[in-house]
Amino acid sequence: MASTLDVGNLLWAVGILALPVLLALPAKLLYQTVILGVGPAERNYRSTVQKILDSGMQVEHFREVLDEESRRLGIKASRAKLNETDMLYPLTVTHFLLIPMIFILPIVAIVTLPIIILGIPVLYLLEVLLIRRRVLINAIKLLETWFGKQIIHIPDAGNGHCSNDSKVLDASNIAVHFHKVPRVVFLGLFSWLIIHWTLRLDSLMAEFILAGLFYVLLLGVVGIVATALESNLVLVDPARGRIIPIADWLDSMLTPIVGVGLLFLLGRDLMTEARDDGNTILFSATVLMVLYCATAVGVTFQWGYAWWHGKTVRKQFELQAIDKLNPQSYDLTRNRGRIQLNVRCPMSERLEGGIRPGTNLTFTDLDNLPTAHEGVLKSPENPLED
Repeated sequence: MASTLDVGNLLWAVGILALPVLLALPAKLLYQTVILGVGPAERNYRSTVQKILDSGMQVEHFREVLDEESRRLGIKASRAKLNETDMLYPLTVTHFLLIPMIFILPIVAIVTLPIIILGIPVLYLLEVLLIRRRVLINAIKLLETWFGKQIIHIPDAGNGHCSNDSKVLDASNIAVHFHKVPRVVFLGLFSWLIIHWTLRLDSLMAEFILAGLFYVLLLGVVGIVATALESNLVLVDPARGRIIPIADWLDSMLTPIVGVGLLFLLGRDLMTEARDDGNTILFSATVLMVLYCATAVGVTFQWGYAWWHGKTVRKQFELQAIDKLNPQSYDLTRNRGRIQLNVRCPMSERLEGGIRPGTNLTFTDLDNLPTAHEGVLKSPENPLED
């Protein structure tokens, strides 16, 4: 069987598939050195931000002092904000694998337009089912009841860092939203590889149509659920000593399935093409085209749905969580190596408080944790105390 393999074409196919990785590595290096900066000023600023992150507090509570620090170090406000974003929502090599989509954007736009148009009513129907019909919050309630866990609320360190009121083309906002793109992009390639493997259709166009329908369904479910779960709900497992954000818990289930599944399907389909006298080079080129088409769809979803409509979805889901679960909101802080999980107030009060003028803190407050939190939100009284 091995003698029937066209080793030369197989190596060319592997080289084509490896091309995005070879482009991603220098792109990431360029981003870190030229765009973010690696000078002493940037390093000092990042260490200041890291001090806030290590404490478990929200970066925006220190906005005034951070702006003053960037001016003192001579860093432009946009670059300082982008460095904060990189620490809160880092872009990995996986993100830079998708960058070449820009160079073939006209072709990709034509191919993906039908999928995008088809996805609009599907997203609406899935939103009605998952959010408005309360399927998602009821599923989380069952998770809490059946498995004996507890759902609480812990604000993310990046809360308020990016808002819908900011400029759409602001570099830090682009980085925040692009950080979320890969989780839906690889579902597109995963969908096509499954269709290609299971059906083995003679028509490539038929494969694309079926894979597109499958992708739209997966994108709608995963995208809407992930958008809703950005409401900072956390799953607590006291028996195992674990505190897991529900959004991360979802990613921890999806990533192995999609990641390992992609490698398996990609390797199997490539070897099948090689053994059956197929065109391995065409197959690899098709894989990259599907990847970049899925990137265009993922970017469109992130900016067309999650950016403009995501805030509404999160707000509606937060109200459902308060009504169904009534979780308490906690502060998870670290001070001089000591980690503390302190209840502050019900989630509803935390959301009503938000990040307001007058809650900006200084590094003196940071050094006096957990006292600093009293200036942000007042801890609820213990009903068991007289």
